[in-house]
Amino acid sequence: MEIQWYPGHMAKAKRELKAILPLLDIIIEVTDARIPKSSRNPDLISLTKNKPRLLLLNKVDLADPIATDQWVKHYQAMGERVIPFNARTGNQLTALEDLINQVGREYLAPKPIWRLGVVGVPNCGKSSVLNRLAGRSAAQVGERPGVTRGRQWVKRGRWEIMDTPGMLWPKIGDVETGLKLALVGTIKPENLEPEELTLNLLGWLQENYPASLQNYYGLTAHEMAEESYSLLLAIGKRRGCLRRGGEVDLRRAAELIGNDFRQGKLGAITLDPPEITSASPVSS
Repeated sequence: MEIQWYPGHMAKAKRELKAILPLLDIIIEVTDARIPKSSRNPDLISLTKNKPRLLLLNKVDLADPIATDQWVKHYQAMGERVIPFNARTGNQLTALEDLINQVGREYLAPKPIWRLGVVGVPNCGKSSVLNRLAGRSAAQVGERPGVTRGRQWVKRGRWEIMDTPGMLWPKIGDVETGLKLALVGTIKPENLEPEELTLNLLGWLQENYPASLQNYYGLTAHEMAEESYSLLLAIGKRRGCLRRGGEVDLRRAAELIGNDFRQGKLGAITLDPPEITSASPVSS
């Protein structure tokens, strides 16, 4: 199965980024810490390969801290300048500012103005990162992909920062990557069948985070041993997702579980298993 999700505004975002790249001095690539690999757009990496790039693993409060630490070490070993980040609280903001200044002194010392571009896939928190760097609410923020519209330059001291619309690549050929992008909200979940999406999530959680799943929904050991479809029914009953006559409303139950996951109610979970570094460093 090939997941395709490339509406017109995605193609427009790519054209706009290509047009403004010559103006940018430093690229701040924002990813979702729950999927530190799957939320990296290969087109963005290719387009920005000749610019100094900082990599942020954002939303670390929602991700497994052990996995995040392993991903940071992996990317550092690959030659990336990487920081785990929480744009919601501003945690690690000082480290990010210090790294920007370090890179600026190394590459841009003679320039009076340093232009920073904040890039990434939809709904990874780019606007929130920009607001943290600006020290004020300078960019519109939303929980759904596609909130950022057009170009926004924000000035802070010698920095000029631009937020860019989220950009996906044209074809997501790997089904697992597409499912992960939908689960965290990068691809609108309604573009896939909610039941199918949630059944995949439940099966994966049973194998990788069983305690988080069992504890949040109060499931029995017997229920946890069942297949994901039976688990969906059990959770639907517990949470009152019922039609007339007591039948479980599968779509409503699936959407409830998906929202619980995206909001971090199931605990700190990382969907991308940490990688062992073996490839050549990424150019940055």
